[in-house]
Amino acid sequence: MAKYFQSAPVSNEALKHKEILLDGLYMHEDLDGSPNQNQKTIVNPNLPLQFGCTVANDWTIYDGLGADKKLVARAQGPHMGAGVAKGSWFICFNMVFVDDRCLLGHFEEPVEGEWAILGGTGEFAYAQGVVTFKKVQDGSTRVRQLQIRAICLSFPSSLSMPTKMGPWGGNGGSIQDITTGTPMRLQSVTLSSESSWIVSLAFTYIDKLGKRRNEGPWGPDKGNSQTIEFGPKEYVTEISGTIDNVISSLLSRQT
Repeated sequence: MAKYFQSAPVSNEALKHKEILLDGLYMHEDLDGSPNQNQKTIVNPNLPLQFGCTVANDWTIYDGLGADKKLVARAQGPHMGAGVAKGSWFICFNMVFVDDRCLLGHFEEPVEGEWAILGGTGEFAYAQGVVTFKKVQDGSTRVRQLQIRAICLSFPSSLSMPTKMGPWGGNGGSIQDITTGTPMRLQSVTLSSESSWIVSLAFTYIDKLGKRRNEGPWGPDKGNSQTIEFGPKEYVTEISGTIDNVISSLLSRQT
């Protein structure tokens, strides 16, 4: 991995959360041609329901409705008509705070500042964090030094597909095999025995699509039956046993 990249698990003690509540705010949208216009139509294809209409906005957000209301922030970005059959809008904006308490939470072009990380895929799945930047060169070519710090989800590896081995044993009898659904997890096994010999086998399993399936019994329907149930978090990882002319024992290992 490149020298600029570091990754490590985060303990619950190291990760702390806080809740931020912004309530009682009012956003003002002053349309094209109004005295205090704070949005401008860039593209208007004149289609029904304003589909494709693209508008740049610098909406104002206040802490109230009265004459003494105070400007708290601006909602700066584009919004676009996105519905063909039913009118709807796609809205994306930076919330630029002007209130002294929140001045660090904006997206202006200062020499130093922060950008938000709102998602990712692969190694950066569901990333949330902050890019801290510092402008180190200005002019026709601008260069910013970046430090990226994010929290990502770590998904467990996908369950491997089962591998077929065998058949083992003598030449007698007939081979039985699963014909419907790719098995992913064994739910139960029913063994029928007679005179200390296993004479038949039946089982239920969950297939790749999450459907419960039944197989068997494989062998004659006689003797004493015993069913072994596996819990929802138990996975059979190995089956071994002993054979002669018949199966004399079976041993399963699970996690």
